[in-house]
Amino acid sequence: MKKSVAITLGVVIVGAGSWVGATWYTGKRIEESSQRHLAEANEKLAKITPLFGLRIDQLKYERGLFSTQARYGVSLVNGDKIAEDLPKGMIEFDASIEHGPFPKSALARGAIAPKLAFTHAELAKTDNIKELFELTKGVAPLSGDAVISFGGYATSTANIAPVQITHEGNAVNFSGLAINGTFDRAQQAVTAHALMETLSVDGEKSDDPIKMLLTGLTMDVNSRMGKFGLSIGDSSVKLKRIDVTRPGDDVKVSLDNLGYGVKLAEDDKNVSVEATYQTGNITLNDVALGNGQAVVKLAKLDGAAIKQLSDTYNQIVRQYMLGASDEGLKDEQFDAVLENAGKLLNGNPSFSIDPISWKTDKGESKLNFTLDLTNPPNVKDLTPQEIMVKAIKQIDATLVISKPMVRDLIVQYAVKKQGLTAEKAAEEADDQMRSMSGMAEMLNVGKNDGDNIIGKFHFADGMGDLNGQKIPADELFAGLLGATGMNDDMDGMEEEGEPAEGTELAAPVDTVSAAGYMQDFDLDTVTAMLDDMSYAPRKQDGDEGPVLMLEPGSTGASELRVDFLCNDFTEKCHDLVVTATYSSKKPVSLKAINAWNQEYRWTRAYLDDKNRAVLQMDMNSEGGIGKENLQIMLNTFFSIAEDFSVTSKAAPAK
Repeated sequence: MKKSVAITLGVVIVGAGSWVGATWYTGKRIEESSQRHLAEANEKLAKITPLFGLRIDQLKYERGLFSTQARYGVSLVNGDKIAEDLPKGMIEFDASIEHGPFPKSALARGAIAPKLAFTHAELAKTDNIKELFELTKGVAPLSGDAVISFGGYATSTANIAPVQITHEGNAVNFSGLAINGTFDRAQQAVTAHALMETLSVDGEKSDDPIKMLLTGLTMDVNSRMGKFGLSIGDSSVKLKRIDVTRPGDDVKVSLDNLGYGVKLAEDDKNVSVEATYQTGNITLNDVALGNGQAVVKLAKLDGAAIKQLSDTYNQIVRQYMLGASDEGLKDEQFDAVLENAGKLLNGNPSFSIDPISWKTDKGESKLNFTLDLTNPPNVKDLTPQEIMVKAIKQIDATLVISKPMVRDLIVQYAVKKQGLTAEKAAEEADDQMRSMSGMAEMLNVGKNDGDNIIGKFHFADGMGDLNGQKIPADELFAGLLGATGMNDDMDGMEEEGEPAEGTELAAPVDTVSAAGYMQDFDLDTVTAMLDDMSYAPRKQDGDEGPVLMLEPGSTGASELRVDFLCNDFTEKCHDLVVTATYSSKKPVSLKAINAWNQEYRWTRAYLDDKNRAVLQMDMNSEGGIGKENLQIMLNTFFSIAEDFSVTSKAAPAK
């Protein structure tokens, strides 16, 4: 019996000694590695904060047998290139580290297997942040726990404390934020889930009154380091509901289920990206606007090239922010960008919007877009326009607009915001839909197909097709490049940006571009166009710009004219008004005029002060207008003018 007790006691003593020894060894191992981990953290912080030094210092480290007490400080330090003063002082954190293999707090959480350590850290109360502790009623504003295994795997929790602020009748109430996550050092894998219950702002007593309530904010991350040195995985941010009210502007907005998510995936060679944006039901001033989503995809991206482009970009940004001017390195960077861009295009990457959609109870409108790219040969010998054309392998786009959906939104707005009756709102909505449908056909941006307006665009082999109308690549892209200054005139420029010897700087493309787009209405261009249409324009001076008097031709009008409305300061003419005036023995009835206006919303008819019928159409060039589209609009007006002449003669006044 005595022998048995002695053996048991010996086992206990040996076990206890082993545990104490292991605990001492673990504490020593933690202390030895802490300085290395601290140096690695500061090195990474220096790379991501080039304008200033974000530094972590170990202020205290007191190792005991079973636990260690430490304090760390985080501070901002001016860099050599930055003259501005940064905030003074240091934010300090207290850390309590329980040594393994069996930290008591880890055991209390059910972690029975041996662990390296359990740590608890929280923001320390110092003089420079004591006001923050007052807002949290003495609770540490930021705190966190972590259970760390010997293999480098850790589970953690973190909390941002709730905050309540009241000032001069205004209030902010923050429920706090809870974060749970894991980290696997071997795979550099991270998972995290964050939850904020509510954030409310009541600023009705402020100079700019506003009330806002956010509920159910969640953030999720699940990523690992991929084979190309890029983080692969999923991340998302979701908001269950947001309500915003601005009493002064009579604005009330509600959004449900707002969300954003990104997925990065890889295979043996390529990386793909998919970003999703979505919102549930949106209500504006009691008008239900519907819900929508957008899905953007990038596919067949060469992984190694993406990594090199990312590294070069980060290097350039750091140099720019630090004011570096190493010309040789810039040349290397430029060559690296060209080389890796070529590798990227060699894989025929694609960009797609699949789809952007908006949906209500009455229908759905959506856009689908796909762009396939390829690597043009001899890029250095091509102009920017040639690079753009040859790099595009194919474009496909389809736009579907639901007429019942748009009509319903117009009716809701007219009833709830303008106070119209349902019948009157429906009449106005029908008029606007007829106008929109007609303009879509007239400008060739869409075709009417039952309850939808459908627009289709296809581009391949240097030729575009917009709803059956062919558009050469030169016309399609030259306007875009001309607007940015990247046109063929660059060929006459030397490498340093000076004109080549014997060349002159070309005048900037202003009124009419090579692509046939006008930034404003040019008198000579419009005159030539009307002359080609056999209307024999004659120029006169008007009150707001030149006027072209036209031969009425088959329009049946007694007078036909085009007025240019010009800006006195810029002398640019952005508006064009085409007017047909009709003289008849018997004036046209107002009933006939009203009936006409209800059917033809893109023109307006009225009686002038001489009781003559007048038909007018306005055109605007803001943002650019194609010469071909202008000609279509003018021809459409002249054709409508003929119809108006017949209608006016068939409906004399009673």
